[in-house]
Amino acid sequence: MIRCGIIGYGFLGTRLAQALTDYRPRGLLLTALANSKGYIFSRDGFDKQSLPRDLSTHRGFKQDTPLQLIEDGLLDLIVVLTPTNVYTGNPGLTYIREALRRGIDVVTADKGPLVVAYRELISTAKSAGASLLYEATVGGGIPVFSLARHSLRGDRIRSVRGILNGTTNYILTRMHFEGLPLDLALKEAQMMGLAERDPSLDLGGIDSACKVVILANALLSMDKRLDDVYVKGITQVTSDAVMAAKEMGMTIKLVGSIEGGHLYVAPRLVRLNHPLCVHGTLNAIQFRTEVMGELTLIGKGAGESTVSALLSDIEWIIDRRAVSRVGP
Repeated sequence: MIRCGIIGYGFLGTRLAQALTDYRPRGLLLTALANSKGYIFSRDGFDKQSLPRDLSTHRGFKQDTPLQLIEDGLLDLIVVLTPTNVYTGNPGLTYIREALRRGIDVVTADKGPLVVAYRELISTAKSAGASLLYEATVGGGIPVFSLARHSLRGDRIRSVRGILNGTTNYILTRMHFEGLPLDLALKEAQMMGLAERDPSLDLGGIDSACKVVILANALLSMDKRLDDVYVKGITQVTSDAVMAAKEMGMTIKLVGSIEGGHLYVAPRLVRLNHPLCVHGTLNAIQFRTEVMGELTLIGKGAGESTVSALLSDIEWIIDRRAVSRVGP
């Protein structure tokens, strides 16, 4: 039986816990739930009725670092859903690094650790015989990495372009269709819960740049860091510029790209009939491959759809463990 723990019990953590207890994946028990203040642990696993709304008020809550769960050997799989720090990778990097070192499988939606230490973490996982899966870090529920890992394994990805941030895409969509200035479109996005109180990582293009780094390293075998990305956000995009683009049958989108070994994030003119011209909070990712040519994936980039990506990675680990038990 695989003992699974979730580190990070916020929006995603609570919804993933509900999903795991709703359908109970074969051979898996959800045995631990943790946040920054401590954790609760159940050897028999949690069911839907026993999931707490607030960990700190649970009678079994223990004030301690989630590292204790890893160091005590209480888990076989951790799902790391900690807040992203794109400059240090912590706290998620510490949890992932220690888990992999001990041969514990990891699934994560936290971009920070992969931006800061992708090569190191992949090497550690390989040395320890553990899995590190991160489908949920880019594109929400869009199966970017699993598609490349399975369906495109006989092809070679030459370049990647994408609309990678739902907040900025929503803002630019409102500016295009309604003529709103950026500040009003941002306030609307914040009122709807689509933008953070401090939206600088989104508007400045940093969130998209992090995803470009992960795509470059994971899909094109590069060794890039955030400093390797040319980044220009949307803060200088005006209503007049958007309207001028509209008159030409185009619009302005924040596009991340990996081409010729170079990484970019910047506002670009995009034709209204182009596959990357998606609106609202949608994301779109376009591969150019040697054999297939162009392939575009479109889907929701955040929220509930991200749970689908997490579940897919968890199921992959369950299958891999089942195969390893059976042997050749």
